[in-house]
Amino acid sequence: MPAVPVTPPGAGLGARRSRDAARAPRPAVSSVAALPTVARIAQRAPTPALRDPLRPPLLLFGATLALLVLRQGHLVEYLFPLGAICVALLLYLRSPAHYLGFVFWLFFLGPEVRRLADFVNGAFNAQSPIMIAPLAAVSLSGLSLLKHMAILGQRRAAPLVLIVLALLYAFVVGAAQVGPAGATYTLMTWLYPVLISFYLILTWRHYPDYHRVLLKTFVYGGLLMSVYGLVEFVSPLPWTAFWLQGSQMVTEGHAVPFGMRVSSTMNSCGPFAVTLMALLLTSLAARGWPRIVLGCLGVPVLLLTSVRSAWGGFAVALLYSFAMLDGRNRVRMLAVVLSLALLATPLMLIDQVATPVLKRFDTMQNLGNDTSFQERTEFYKTFLASALTNIAGQGLGTTGIGSKLSDNPAVATMTDFDSGLMEVPYVMGWPGTLLYVSGIAMLLARAFRASRRHPRDLLANAGVGIAFAITAMMVFANMLTGVPGMFFFLGATLPVVSLRYAREGRNMSRAAAAPEPDNHNDRQHPTQTRRTDR
Repeated sequence: MPAVPVTPPGAGLGARRSRDAARAPRPAVSSVAALPTVARIAQRAPTPALRDPLRPPLLLFGATLALLVLRQGHLVEYLFPLGAICVALLLYLRSPAHYLGFVFWLFFLGPEVRRLADFVNGAFNAQSPIMIAPLAAVSLSGLSLLKHMAILGQRRAAPLVLIVLALLYAFVVGAAQVGPAGATYTLMTWLYPVLISFYLILTWRHYPDYHRVLLKTFVYGGLLMSVYGLVEFVSPLPWTAFWLQGSQMVTEGHAVPFGMRVSSTMNSCGPFAVTLMALLLTSLAARGWPRIVLGCLGVPVLLLTSVRSAWGGFAVALLYSFAMLDGRNRVRMLAVVLSLALLATPLMLIDQVATPVLKRFDTMQNLGNDTSFQERTEFYKTFLASALTNIAGQGLGTTGIGSKLSDNPAVATMTDFDSGLMEVPYVMGWPGTLLYVSGIAMLLARAFRASRRHPRDLLANAGVGIAFAITAMMVFANMLTGVPGMFFFLGATLPVVSLRYAREGRNMSRAAAAPEPDNHNDRQHPTQTRRTDR
């Protein structure tokens, strides 16, 4: 008797399902494959984010404050930089936006931590290790550049590559002139703002997080520093008086009520004025009561710094932002500025507050009697020929604080250089100046075009205004290094990153909304469909 094949249970149902699946129409292109290449890369599994990215920075500053209360200043000098590096590394690996926000907080509050530690120790430390914390934290952004060296050959990084080449040239010349110590320190102060720009370009997919975190950082940071600056001006705190005496910075005024130029939590009134100018401008893109309070307190505090270049830069940035916005946002900005001016007026009615500001304004009207203007004019006459005729340049380390680390006393160095326009050719010579200026001009032009193509991003537009304001302030000092340089490169990069993110978002939306191809003949021609899919 022939064997009867036994069909396992469910085998017939499975066969029917297989045949139906074979006859079913298959999509011509998968949804992921339809997206642009960059968008597909963006869909890869991201690095796990921290549940609470604010906790590590708060723990660091809280522990530092506790040690200061316990009068352990020497421990703070070493534990604060070490803790700052650890927190920065954690945020760098897990949350790029909070990492950048933490870096700015270190620059905002690091000098104040140093003053408190010196006051607790009872001795002024001219080379405090605490000041290493912000520099070490921001240097971590260079790891991204080492990991993604291929970006150096891309068009979007061309301006930054020119700037880096100029700095490397000036470093080699400076190391031969004054030694590696001074040249290396000066290179760091010129280079780390550029690294911030590279980092933003590499992490452009996180732009919404940057927009949110940086706005909060700038608004609350500006609010904190403005309140502290007013307290410092009305009644100087003991550690502020101790710092003024130890640093011997006579240009900051005297530690008596209404006798200081406000520097708040930062090293001096110059960097603080530029910082507060940038924070006030970016706060125009924010919403809520904190930005209103910041405007009411920040504008008088900016005037109390007595830094005229920052006043002019603030006016330049406001005019630029007003001219570039559309009609609706222009009316909104005008209403905000007028409201803040009215709310800040009561503070300026106090005689002790208004007197130093009015005196400073008088010097702008009587430039013939202004000692600072006369000294700067004489400086331009003296160094103009030297800066333009020195083809090779003096190199990094011959100007600024790095000049104090010079190994060759025979080489002329200058700690205070009163003109950024003259310092660039004086330090870099003709080859470096050509590369550096070309890179800066390309950055500004690209930022301007990007902001015009994406005018709805108020933060990016404010960044372009800040970049142009800082460029205009180069007449008075070199604003492309240190904290002012960070705001310049941040402002010049944000519009480009914002535009790229918006474009990729539109591309992904179009790909998702694209209609599926007509596959009504798939049943009759399954073979042809399979060829098309391939």
